[in-house]
Amino acid sequence: MIRCHAIVLVTLCSIAFADNPPTDYYQPTNIRKFADYLYAQGDYLRAAGEYQRYLFVQPTALGNEVLRRIVESYRLGGQPDRALQFLQAQPDSNLVRYELGATYLLIGQYDESIHFLQGSQNLFQGDDYRWKSQLLIGMNQLMQKRWERAIQHFDQFDLHGMPEAASHRFSVYRGYAERGSNLPSKSPLLAGFLSTALPGSGRLYVGRSNDALITVFLLGVLGWTAYDGFAENGLSSRKGWTLGTIGGIFYFGNIYGSIVAAQRHNQQTEAAFLATIPLDIP
Repeated sequence: MIRCHAIVLVTLCSIAFADNPPTDYYQPTNIRKFADYLYAQGDYLRAAGEYQRYLFVQPTALGNEVLRRIVESYRLGGQPDRALQFLQAQPDSNLVRYELGATYLLIGQYDESIHFLQGSQNLFQGDDYRWKSQLLIGMNQLMQKRWERAIQHFDQFDLHGMPEAASHRFSVYRGYAERGSNLPSKSPLLAGFLSTALPGSGRLYVGRSNDALITVFLLGVLGWTAYDGFAENGLSSRKGWTLGTIGGIFYFGNIYGSIVAAQRHNQQTEAAFLATIPLDIP
């Protein structure tokens, strides 16, 4: 009786497993599902690897969606250079050319991106890629702080002839270029002139009041002690010549430092503004 029950149990288990065969995780469709899951979970670098494994077992599946997912996964995973390497190994197409130009932009190779996108204009098929690539060219110029050139670039296009989404993006980035051209700046020439006429005033002009006070204090002390030395021992005063020379070095350093401070102030202002510009790749 027990033996009969065992035979029945084995038979039922066999039927159950026959109805529910184990999942084959190496099937292309399951690899793709796993890659999509990793992407949705934000595990971008593993997702990129799974998408490429999917293409390895299903080489005919390379389409715009999979290619774009691989590129986006590397970008979102903080490795746009690997996206560049992947794209450079792909057959030429509209999407590959566009994504290459976008990736050059994201890794800071702005001139390379502009040159590549400009050279691709006659190769793009369809206006969609053309206006998107022209937008990227303008964004490259913004990142290079070429404000006037970016304004001229955006102004050459008729926004009324574009899709609404495209014209909106052009207007937004054109606005960034306009704001960049009007950023407040300090004149290095004026900073140097002020420090020549009145030591410390150039530092004060660029907003570095502490440096200005230190400069005035040091030059005042050195100048007074040098004068005291000459007053006591005449032109043969070692103290006068030594402290006077040091004071002269500080004086010219005060001029040079004011010029550099003005330049650095402008660079920091531009960098802070650039940080507010989103690189929203269409």
